[in-house]
Parts: sequence; C-alpha cells; structure tokens
Amino acid sequence: MANERQGQHNGGGSGPMAGAREQIRDIGQHLQEGAQQAGQRVQEGYDTARESMTRGYRQTEGMIARNPSQSVLMGFGVGFGLGLLLTVLIAQREEETWYDRYVPDRMRNLPDTLRSLQEAVSHLPEAISRRVPESLRR
Repeated sequence: MANERQGQHNGGGSGPMAGAREQIRDIGQHLQEGAQQAGQRVQEGYDTARESMTRGYRQTEGMIARNPSQSVLMGFGVGFGLGLLLTVLIAQREEETWYDRYVPDRMRNLPDTLRSLQEAVSHLPEAISRRVPESLRR
C-alpha cells in the first residue's frame, strides 16, 4: 500500500496535491469513524441509563404500593424540607423586620401600657375597699 501511494505521488496525478488530498480524505474518514464510535458510546450510555431509570421507577412503584401511608408522609416531608431549603436560599435578609413594617406605633408601646395596667390592677382591691361604705365592709 505504501508503494501504491508512492506511485501515485511520483507518477500519477499532480504530485504533492494528490497526496494532500489523500491525507485529507484519510483524516476525514478517521474523524467520521471517531464520531460514529462516540455516537455508539453515547447511545449505549443512554440505553443503560434508561434501563436503570426504568428499573428504579418500577421498584419505587412497588414500594409505594406496599407502603402507601408512609410514602405519602415521606413525600410530604421531602417537599416540606425542599420548600424550607429554597425559602432560605431565596429569601434575602431585610433590614426592616415584619414587626417594624406592620405593627402600628401605638401597639409598640403596649408593654409599657400593660405594666401600668398591672400596677393599677394590683391596687384595685384597696381602691374598691375605700369606696365601699363602712357598714358594708363587715
């Protein structure tokens, strides 16, 4: 074969141009063969993954059919956990809190008002006894 190529280079065609064409053709064939092999490998990997997923899906269906209530609870737990995780990841830290944004100013002073109310109620029996006539106290 090497002799044939040399003959083509030396005696046939246009010399170096024919050799370059043949090299380009060989490179093209190698690339095509490599692409076909890569395509076959990808197809085999896809088929293997599809079979594996089908097998796992069927096993999961069987497990759910055998344990329906546990499956529902497990699904709820996974969904709840993912919801919390996404909420934490998405939520941004706010400078203004919910309390600051929605509680009116008069309600923010409520603890002070409650303290004064507590003091007034603690003295209530004495205040009532002072207002009740002496004849009714005994």
